[in-house]
Amino acid sequence: MKRRLFIASSLSLGFLGVSGLTAWNLIPRNNEDLSIATLLKELRSIDTSALSIESSWTVGQSLAHMAQSIEYSITGYPVHKSEMFKSTVGRAAFTAFSSKGQMKHNLKEDIPGAPSVANINAEDGMTRLLTAFETFQSHQGELAEHFAYGPLGHEEYALAHVLHVKDHFTQLV
Repeated sequence: MKRRLFIASSLSLGFLGVSGLTAWNLIPRNNEDLSIATLLKELRSIDTSALSIESSWTVGQSLAHMAQSIEYSITGYPVHKSEMFKSTVGRAAFTAFSSKGQMKHNLKEDIPGAPSVANINAEDGMTRLLTAFETFQSHQGELAEHFAYGPLGHEEYALAHVLHVKDHFTQLV
């Protein structure tokens, strides 16, 4: 009986994997400029008082969350996924996001172990985000391992940060 369950489970997981990969491959590649410089120009042109969000998070909370992710790439993330996760699922996710030039993730999920950013207004959240990007750009030292993707170089992290911000901005109007 256990053998049948194993075979059925393996086939189901294989089918789901192939289906997910096929669906992801149908998504066209995002060909826009994904540089931090371009994103910073866009961010600086935004009137934060005019922003609203389609989420249970506030605009300020969302912006501060984006900043936290950038800050932790320098200082270190408080909690990590397992090494097995980072070297398999995490690395595969980063590779998929990089190849498509876009990220899709749970937009209501805090960074594991990060303190709450619930009580921050939109203007302060934007200031924190811009400062985090500027600090990241000028950082010359080694970067901390990503909590889910594992080790990333500066260019990989830059892309991850831009994709992360752009994914969150799909909720901001």
